[in-house]
Amino acid sequence: MSALIHELQRRELQEKGYTVLQNLFTPAEMAELASQIEDHQRRHVENLKAMGGTDGGISRAEEITFTDHLAENDANIMKFVKRDEFVDITTALLGPDTDLYWNQSVYKAGHGTKQFPWHQDDGYMNVDPSPYLTIWLAVNDVTVENGCVWFLPGSHLHGVINHEDTPIGKACYSLDDPDQGVPAPLTCGSAAVFWSTTMHKSGLNVSDGMRKGFVIQYCQAGLKYLHNQETITGLTPVARNNEAAQ
Repeated sequence: MSALIHELQRRELQEKGYTVLQNLFTPAEMAELASQIEDHQRRHVENLKAMGGTDGGISRAEEITFTDHLAENDANIMKFVKRDEFVDITTALLGPDTDLYWNQSVYKAGHGTKQFPWHQDDGYMNVDPSPYLTIWLAVNDVTVENGCVWFLPGSHLHGVINHEDTPIGKACYSLDDPDQGVPAPLTCGSAAVFWSTTMHKSGLNVSDGMRKGFVIQYCQAGLKYLHNQETITGLTPVARNNEAAQ
């Protein structure tokens, strides 16, 4: 039995493709995590500025930064992503053996002019088995005003949709479509949990402050690239046989 994933969360994930776990961590725990993340995020911003504001990817120094592989480069963050809460969630939803697939902070600056486009996480790299699990953790309060994540309920039921490259990331659905889904505001320490096939975007941050998120993705052990069925190496074990991996 899972202490965190109940019938409501299972039903919402099955029907809508996402669910919210309220108050998964305390504000004090998020303040500690933020202090660890921001050492890396600041260096990322400095590097982006040295390259003219962008590295050719989706990060833009003055707007939004995706600072990846934080856990692999910081022992404290690695300890965090292997906490018992994540062992519980991932084994309840993915099975007894789970790995850390990807992790990145997503910091969106205030007074933004661009939404992050509709996409599926699977749209960036097709893997097998799919879907894997994304946990979008609010490091501070995340609101509609400061650019929370939005979801298209039920979109995960259609599998992986064709994505097109845009200057601000891959896109599989128009920001001009009348149906723009539903927002998922989160209090500090809460998390949106969703499948890698669930379509989502993030809105504009029109506030004065920074919107801070930490995206942690978990998969079943033995994940492979879909195009060649080669096993993805170097992933960190999180759970084995429903217990925390050693």
